[in-house]
Amino acid sequence: MLQDALQKINLDDGHEVCLAKTKELWDKYPDQRDEINTYLRNFAKETTQDIVRSANEIALSIDLCNNKEILPISYISRTYFKKSKSWLYQRINGNVVNGRSVTLSKEERIIFNNALKDISRRIGAINIA
Repeated sequence: MLQDALQKINLDDGHEVCLAKTKELWDKYPDQRDEINTYLRNFAKETTQDIVRSANEIALSIDLCNNKEILPISYISRTYFKKSKSWLYQRINGNVVNGRSVTLSKEERIIFNNALKDISRRIGAINIA
């Protein structure tokens, strides 16, 4: 019963509502305050991680948007990922695909960064005599 009540705490309800629900549970289940604290700590940790992930995705999207005219997205997607340009753009923009938001995984970010370094190195080696 406590777990069900804890899972009903939703940040979308607003700060004041969350505090009121938490206080209500605190008063209703005094013998289970350790469990309430643990749940809230984990909830806060997960929420913080979600916020950091979202901020990183936004930063990536902004960086790429600011440089999209010089980035060969089609070439990168085809050469380094063996995927279509739209596949890569969906991940860069965090689009919803099949009901979930898609982003570059950690491994895909490494591939993308290595692709940028490789392209940069190759362009830097070009010299018109």
